Amino acid sequence: MKILYIFVGSNSCIINIMTENEFRLLFDTNPKNLQYKRQIVEYLVDNGPETLPVLARFLGVSVPTISKLVGELVDHGLLRNFGKLEASTGRHPFLFGLTDKDFYFLGVDFSSEHISFVLMDFSGNQVHSQMDIPFRFANTKECLNTICNEVNNYMDHEIDVPRHSIVSIGINILGRLNPHTGYSYTYFNFEGTPLATYFTNTFGIPTFIDNDSRAAAYGEYMLHYRQKGENLLFVHATWGLGLGIIINGEPYAGKSGFSGEFGHTHCYENEVICHCGKKGCLETEASGRAMHRKFIERVKQGDRSIITDSGKKIEDITLDDLIEATLKEDMLCIEILEEVGEQLGLHLANLINIFNPHVVVIGGPLAQVGDYLIHPIQSAIRKYSLNMVNQDTELKQSILLRYAGVMGACMLARKKAIASLTD
Repeated sequence: MKILYIFVGSNSCIINIMTENEFRLLFDTNPKNLQYKRQIVEYLVDNGPETLPVLARFLGVSVPTISKLVGELVDHGLLRNFGKLEASTGRHPFLFGLTDKDFYFLGVDFSSEHISFVLMDFSGNQVHSQMDIPFRFANTKECLNTICNEVNNYMDHEIDVPRHSIVSIGINILGRLNPHTGYSYTYFNFEGTPLATYFTNTFGIPTFIDNDSRAAAYGEYMLHYRQKGENLLFVHATWGLGLGIIINGEPYAGKSGFSGEFGHTHCYENEVICHCGKKGCLETEASGRAMHRKFIERVKQGDRSIITDSGKKIEDITLDDLIEATLKEDMLCIEILEEVGEQLGLHLANLINIFNPHVVVIGGPLAQVGDYLIHPIQSAIRKYSLNMVNQDTELKQSILLRYAGVMGACMLARKKAIASLTD
């Protein structure tokens, strides 16, 4: 264990933490055995508990060899014996799977107004969560310090799990970043070291960063859509518009981690300036920002809404207000959402023609309105994509909704911690 001094506000404490090397030593010191054990764990992450003969065939080794490797992982507390598999004939083999004790992964996700935490065990179960803590995002050193303080406070005061049992942390960051190098380019780019390294040094725990849309895509895929196929597109419909891509079961980041900038594809000659500084981006007509702008324009033109009828000032109206009004069947919000959904569906049709995915998942805050958004998207996809291609693809509302990003952060933290064993 390593000793670390942690400062939260004016208070300090001394804690023990698990180092990356100590986690590796739990697996093995022999490089070949380490590689085998990593593959065993990755297989069990993807497929659940399995028998020794199946694992032996997967690795291409003998049953005695796999028995030795699995036995060592069980001895070190990384796997556990689930008992005998029921079989109608022959011997009943034992099932082995990931442990649900002693090793944990922390996911952190934040928006412009909230920060959320989920703690996950080694087998992928949610152990504890604290969602939507009030938080004000800004691209400042003070905000970065606030995030670090919130993470430290959560680990030290909000959970019963000892800090030295947290193997790694995954933090979702808005904007462009490189998950391979740990650099963030859009936000918090004022440290000399990569942001992931800064977090690792601050918490004393290996910390990985990734794009919020990519993390949400991976969370949705791992927890709900793996059985439907290995290729998934996750449309992150928030104030902006992001895209998470899963190809062959793996998050696709691109060369430098910048993949998924769906909202900033040029689609219109509308002279509306996007927050990226360019005109005509997709998210100027198909995003929470677009819905908000269109709503304000319509109200100023004399249209009525239950929001304004309640006396709320135009300058105080938020995206959450529009979502809530839609769920209360506000006709103005529903009309605008149909426009937004049609534009989103039109351009999703292009992605479906290109990727031919198994599933397209609509997530983010706008997904909370359900069919008010899904139906116009579905209609546009059928209208603008090739029939043979769109018949291959299922369109689904996010199941995880506000948990998608933070659960994805946990899943990526576990995935990257396991991958780092043999890096």
